[in-house]
Amino acid sequence: MEHYEEYKEAGRIARQALEMGAKKIKEGVSYKEIAEAIENFISREAKIAFPVNISVNEIAAHYTPSLNDTATFKKGDVVKIDVGAHVDGYIGDTAMTIEVGQEKRREMIQAAEEALEDAINIIKDGISISEIGETIEKKIHSFGFVPIKNLQGHSLERYNLHAGISIPSIANNNKKKLRSGDVIAVEPFVTDGRGRVIDHTYGNIYRLFKKNGKIANEIYLNFNNLPFAGRWLVKIVRKEEVNKTISFLLKRRIIAPYKSLIEANKGIVTQAEHTLLVKKNGCEVLTLSS
Repeated sequence: MEHYEEYKEAGRIARQALEMGAKKIKEGVSYKEIAEAIENFISREAKIAFPVNISVNEIAAHYTPSLNDTATFKKGDVVKIDVGAHVDGYIGDTAMTIEVGQEKRREMIQAAEEALEDAINIIKDGISISEIGETIEKKIHSFGFVPIKNLQGHSLERYNLHAGISIPSIANNNKKKLRSGDVIAVEPFVTDGRGRVIDHTYGNIYRLFKKNGKIANEIYLNFNNLPFAGRWLVKIVRKEEVNKTISFLLKRRIIAPYKSLIEANKGIVTQAEHTLLVKKNGCEVLTLSS
């Protein structure tokens, strides 16, 4: 496969960064400290593919700390950490769930991990999208929980985090088949709620909408077309001007925001994720730490 080494290296770095950050999560530690520790780790050997997502309890995805964020982890928090690294645009995307200071949600975390493992065990050239979704859904239901229907895994291409193929956590009628050489991120989301997410507040994550003006050009040079965190704009403008700059860019529709996603019934959410290379007789997990 072309660019295999880049994908493999990005995956290794992303997973190592994730595992390092997960070990630092404790009661009283700030979200921002964890996000920056992970991002700094990635930056030593690769580039950051998207802001570290730190999504707690009923928040399922698309939240990263803001520049002045003071939130800290509390005992019992169920924390999804989603991490991406890239090497020359080739992305490794991986996630795990940690419960802070207790194990009341151990089965829900295990449901996501085993659903991912079952998917990995069946993915190969020629498998249909519907079969993967059915396998994930069956495992999650076996634990007594429900999959989130409107959050899906995705294919990856160079500088393209969501490249066209969606991998559901439920059975559907999608007969499209994966082919050898496809690179996909599989990420089951599990909940004790309704099984759907809805838009919540801004999650401090943005994407470049149009290259219009000096700051937009600087954003493109720094982050390409990949998602970026508002706090990263300290690379471009003075710290005290970051929030004003974000407001200006949003008003001019130069950048577009990602909203954080919350479970519709405020159920707790867990997640597990690996990036996979589809092969003739199976698949290879690219996001392993060694």
